Formats: sequence, C-alpha cells, structure tokens
Amino acid sequence: MQRRAPGQQSSPVDNSRNPEPVSIWFVGLPQVVAAILGIILYGLLSHVNLIILVPTGTLDVFLPALLIPLLFGVIYGPWVGLITGGFGFLLGDYVANLWLHDLSWGNGYLFYGSALINFRDLIGWNGFTGYLANGMIGLVAGLTQILTRRRYNNFESLATVGVITAAGVALGIAIVVYSAVLVYHSPYYRAAEATMAFFDTALPNLLFALVMLPLLLFIGDAIVWSKGRA
Repeated sequence: MQRRAPGQQSSPVDNSRNPEPVSIWFVGLPQVVAAILGIILYGLLSHVNLIILVPTGTLDVFLPALLIPLLFGVIYGPWVGLITGGFGFLLGDYVANLWLHDLSWGNGYLFYGSALINFRDLIGWNGFTGYLANGMIGLVAGLTQILTRRRYNNFESLATVGVITAAGVALGIAIVVYSAVLVYHSPYYRAAEATMAFFDTALPNLLFALVMLPLLLFIGDAIVWSKGRA
C-alpha cells in the first residue's frame, strides 16, 4: 500500500464517471418540457387510425401514435409517460371533435362519407377508460427504467422494454374494449364482440410496437452515446 507523505492530503474520489442513478420518479426541467411536447404530439396524432376491413368482416385497427407515450415513458420516466398518454389523448379528443365534426352514424359505426375513420368511438376509447388506458400505457413504459438503467444497446434491455411495454399495451386495450360492454350495455356488443375487438386491435399494434420501439431506442442510444464520446 502506498504511504502518503506527511502533510499530503488525499485526493477526492472522482465520481463523475459513475454518477448516482437518478430516481425514475424524478421530475426536472427536461421531464416538464418532454411532458408538454408529448401532450402536443399525442394530442395531434392520437386519433389517427388505420382501419383495415378484412374479408372475414372483422376490423384490424392500427394505432401508430401509441408509440408516442411508449417512447416518452421509456426515455423520460413514468410520470411523463402517464401525462403524455392521458392528457395527450384528452387533447386528441378535443382536436378530433373540433376537426372531425362532420360525422354520421351507420350501423353503430362512425363514418365520414363512406369511410370508417373513428373506431375508437365504437369501443369507448374516447371515454374515461380511454384516458385511463392511455395514461397507464405510458406509465408502464416508464417503469422499464428500473431494469434497463436507461441503456438500450443490447438485446437484454431491448427485450425487457419490448415485453413490459407489450404487456402494458395489451392491458390498456383490454380495459377499453371490455369496459365498453359494461358502459354501453349494447345488445350488439357483448363479451364475444369485445374479445374480437381486443385481438383485432392488440395484435397489429403489439407487432408494430415490438419492432419499432426497440429499433428507435437502439438508434437513439447509439446517437446519444456517440455524441458523449466525441
């Protein structure tokens, strides 16, 4: 062991390379800015749906904007994911009702001319359960920070994010489609119809999220850390 000369002071320990991890629940200026941006983005895009009418007569519902609360939750934490999902979708309802007011009903569906454009209204996404589900999806995404340590440069962390966020999306969709049975009491929408709506909504969106979310996180991680080393 190296002896210290008399009067020589010990040098302080440099912790700059190993900073103390910040709590996932911490809210600072970056999180506030991210939440505001997330609300705006999701408010503008949350009601953009792609609905595919397949030959069997069922509806495959693709909700690409779900990536927004997922990304903001994973990157900035559960509070940002919760606010982006819940309040962003609430703003999206206002935007949809303001811009898409020329709608008409036909056989229980909302139509604009001859095109089905608002499947969310059919199964209750625009009600309280819709806000709850969207907020919960973002919140669950933010919880992944506990296991990933905010690094997305390996298969393990990307798979962890994919599995947890997929579970959150599936649970959120289940809350919406099955609660609609209790909310609307429609003879044309029972448990069987809710189950069909669940699979038609969950499968395409889970596939999209499992591919795009890890890909975007991996690319973003590489860009951020390459800048840090420069």
